[in-house]
Amino acid sequence: MTTRRKRPASGPLRVLGYVRVSTDKQEVGPEVQVAALRAEAARHGWDLEIHREDPASAKSLDGRPVLATVLADLKSHRADALAVSKLDRLSRNVADFAAILEISNKQRWTFIALDLNVDTSTTTGRAMAQVTCVFAEMERSRIGERTREGMAKIKAETGKHMGRPAALEVDVMARIALERAAGATYTAIAAGLNTEGITTPTRRPWTPQRVRGVAVSETARTLA
Repeated sequence: MTTRRKRPASGPLRVLGYVRVSTDKQEVGPEVQVAALRAEAARHGWDLEIHREDPASAKSLDGRPVLATVLADLKSHRADALAVSKLDRLSRNVADFAAILEISNKQRWTFIALDLNVDTSTTTGRAMAQVTCVFAEMERSRIGERTREGMAKIKAETGKHMGRPAALEVDVMARIALERAAGATYTAIAAGLNTEGITTPTRRPWTPQRVRGVAVSETARTLA
């Protein structure tokens, strides 16, 4: 049985506050994120250190060097906890969030998301984290249902079937566009295609970058 890392017996909890700056102007700005983290630190007496990722996407954990540094510090126990003002500042990807929870448990550090009242150092906080994962997975299932409905409509209207393509077929492009429009991440779309054995025209596994290229080109073709 894995034993969890306890809060320091003496001295304040060493917390790394992660602030992500998005290119989306409608997102929560860095100043708001920092203010929320500092207010929470003042309430609980944390030793807070802010780390800012500027700018970055929340679709996955890839390509985010500041977050990589934060996770390395936590792994080496130079800090006790990772805190974000909102969960989507860390990631909107269900698999990524679940991975963070698993890593924090194995490495025995605490994950805190202020907006969801998640604090994995407490029983209630761990339960909230699991509930969040469950509801996020439900939303992912709904996205899948909407995608299948869209694919069924395409099949009914065009007679095309999904399958292993020798070249990038129209139905595969349509599937990618539909899943993307339904809210799936490039990583999730690539994983789904690979699981079903649908390869790229060169018979290689799909990558998020390849999926993005197809999604962008298909959107441009549709709008042309």
